[in-house]
Amino acid sequence: MNLIRLALGWLIGITLAGVVALPLHWFALAAGAAGVGVVVVHRRWRWVALAAMCLALGGMRYHVAQPLLGPHHIERWASADEVMLVGGVAEEPRRDDTGQQVVISVSHAGPDGQLAPAEGRVLVRAPPYPPYYPGDRLQISGRLTLPRPAQRPGEFDYRAYLARRNIFVLLNQPTTIKTLAAREPAWGLAQISQFREQCRRTVLRLLPEPQAALAIGILLGIQAGLPEAARTAFATTGTSHILVVSGWNFTIVAAALAALAKLTRLRPWSAFWLSLAVMWIYAGFTGASAAVVRAAMMASLALLARTAERQSEPWRLLLTTCWLLTLINPHTLWDLGFQLSVLATASLFAFGKPVEHWLDGVRWLAHPALAAVREALTATLAAQVLTMPLMLYHFGNLSLVAPLANILIVPVVPVAMLLGMAALIGGLIWLPLGQWLAIIAWLPLSWISNTALVLAQPAWAALAVPSFPLWLLLAGYALIGGYWLWRRPDRADIRAS
Repeated sequence: MNLIRLALGWLIGITLAGVVALPLHWFALAAGAAGVGVVVVHRRWRWVALAAMCLALGGMRYHVAQPLLGPHHIERWASADEVMLVGGVAEEPRRDDTGQQVVISVSHAGPDGQLAPAEGRVLVRAPPYPPYYPGDRLQISGRLTLPRPAQRPGEFDYRAYLARRNIFVLLNQPTTIKTLAAREPAWGLAQISQFREQCRRTVLRLLPEPQAALAIGILLGIQAGLPEAARTAFATTGTSHILVVSGWNFTIVAAALAALAKLTRLRPWSAFWLSLAVMWIYAGFTGASAAVVRAAMMASLALLARTAERQSEPWRLLLTTCWLLTLINPHTLWDLGFQLSVLATASLFAFGKPVEHWLDGVRWLAHPALAAVREALTATLAAQVLTMPLMLYHFGNLSLVAPLANILIVPVVPVAMLLGMAALIGGLIWLPLGQWLAIIAWLPLSWISNTALVLAQPAWAALAVPSFPLWLLLAGYALIGGYWLWRRPDRADIRAS
């Protein structure tokens, strides 16, 4: 059975259901017809019927995931002048320099304190203090508004973006926010969020700025607090990916755990369960975004394959992860961070070896002392093949210094991550210990931030690319995919997998 084609059929079905307004019964009929085809067609063409059935099932899964806006939905109060609502914090708030975005799962709402049962989720823009955590039960007053849709084709549709998170109402300027004594069960999310906040405050006591904000971004996945100049410098140099938790972080964690297991002579399956627990705790600790969960899930599958002494097939691992995530929540497919993460991983699989062979012909990179530089440049150039078109489409920023910046910065990030984690753990145990360890961690963090600032100085460091339509983006990916299939020497093995 061709698992790759089946997973692709599933993802295409979700995409079609989200883009084309086809009703649920059309996908149900298609799934039934494809199921009949699986039984009656020749064995040689059975995979076609199976792929068609997966496509139809993907479309059905998308329709089933759509929220039902009943008569008690909070959207009915969006036209009222002042509304009071009561509900619990549904997920960890997203904090930045000016405030925090809190998603409230509403239980009661009404004007002038006349509360009635209600349902739905509201995105509240709250002040930065006091911080709120999952499970907190809040009473909030303010004016509810509807998200603004796209004004012209190709523009970012904020309403559609929030709708995929099951959010249809905003509360941007609450007049009052009161924390109620009763709490809602949060399955340990509140404790994780509070511990994450404690770690953030500890790092701020250990390191000066901007090194502290950089360490917080690398270790905790929190970008709030990074100075605007530093944030712009990382964007200009094409190194913003180091500020978010991705599959690379899990690779570093997995390598450290493997070294620890070898040092302590743990049995393979004991080391597997320990590594699995640590990786998923780290995923929840860093926010559990779609890209983080994808990275953790793929790292877990790769670890399982290695422990069971079976060959880890990267394409199957990647698509299996995408299938599992979209099975849980099909709207994950529209998350930009998830898209960039998947494209970067796929690009490394597809173009890592060709780029490596091309760099082998560069004489000055052949020296053994430049192995780390060659590895960083290979990963950078290979990952940008598939991610650059999407980034140009959304952001219109083409970094000309990205290869050099990644050569100078990327090899230092694992060192900064491990030394920063050691300083954080030391600071949690005993603050003076963490301060001594932070002196060592300050060196690689300063190198990363200062290198980005210096390389971002020239006016030619980045070019602004005019906006272009979606069909041109898709055509570009079609050309890249066709070229890869044509040039790939083992394409017959891919078709047979």
